[in-house]
Amino acid sequence: MPSLPALDIKTNINHSPHVIILGAGASIASTIRNPEKYGRLLPSMQNLVETLDLEPIIKRHGLNYQSQNFEAFYDQLSQSGQHPELLDEIESEISGYFAGLKLPDEATIYDYLVLSLRKKDIIATFNWDPFLAQAFARNQDVVGYERMPKMAYLHGNVAVGVCYNCNTMGWRFNGCTRCNKDFSSSKLLYPVAKKNYTDDSFIKSEWEHLRLHMQKAYMVTVFGYSAPKTDAEARQLLLDEWVNNPVRDLAEIEVLDIMATSNRSALESNWKEFFVRNHYCLFDTFFKSELSSSPRRSCDAFAMATLQQQPWKTNKFPDDLSLKQLQNWVKPLIEEEKVGSFSGKTCEELKVSK
Repeated sequence: MPSLPALDIKTNINHSPHVIILGAGASIASTIRNPEKYGRLLPSMQNLVETLDLEPIIKRHGLNYQSQNFEAFYDQLSQSGQHPELLDEIESEISGYFAGLKLPDEATIYDYLVLSLRKKDIIATFNWDPFLAQAFARNQDVVGYERMPKMAYLHGNVAVGVCYNCNTMGWRFNGCTRCNKDFSSSKLLYPVAKKNYTDDSFIKSEWEHLRLHMQKAYMVTVFGYSAPKTDAEARQLLLDEWVNNPVRDLAEIEVLDIMATSNRSALESNWKEFFVRNHYCLFDTFFKSELSSSPRRSCDAFAMATLQQQPWKTNKFPDDLSLKQLQNWVKPLIEEEKVGSFSGKTCEELKVSK
């Protein structure tokens, strides 16, 4: 039976979460807009071997890469059971390369993203790169840690460390606050067709966080994630939770992908199982999304427009702000959150009425 989202009509606050699912396309979009601090390229599965110069390593083990998609190559190599030393060497090179990546000093899409959400929301990423973690770290003092969205690293992450003895996690180089020992690196899940999301306690916990949010999400944004064949199990896990979400009949899905303009029909076909009637939008950039049009108020504004028939004014993120300007821009929204009641006013209007 369909249910209404957790909208409090006395305060205009919607407590149902917004779930963000990130794939490599999100990080690539971020580096296209603002290149990595040291000019290093962010590889995709199509050019990972070339970008990391892995071909000499592969040849040294007597194999030819032949310009395959890395997912297909790694999956075949893993399933063969041969060349375990090569797998270890490839994984070490990948981990080292991604760990060295750093956000530029300018405001990036990842900064806009973490500032567009509240503590009820979650950003779940399949990416190994540290960009999401770095954006979280450099914005948390402005927003307040307790007001930041949740994070889930579904395939592990080079910036995240784990203490398996204490069942704690944190930034990789901080160490465990309970036992004071160094964190272990979080396990990175590599592109094989059959992944096990329950063997590793950290990965299992990250997926559980996402499942709990998908079960009650009012909005879902898929950003730069294509759900490839090597993620078939992940796709099914997401779909199972989404189908059983009682709010799903009234909810909305956004898919942010460059294919929204170049091959819209293929993009629709790829995600059609997740759509309810016409409750979906396809955009080619983050800055057309509900996250950008109603930052920190995406679920609230959508509910007011569709359920209450009282649409709010668009309060769109200004583009091309410096990081400091962006952080200052969201402060009126944060101050309103502290009051515990939403007016639907824009940031400019909130400044005037203060």
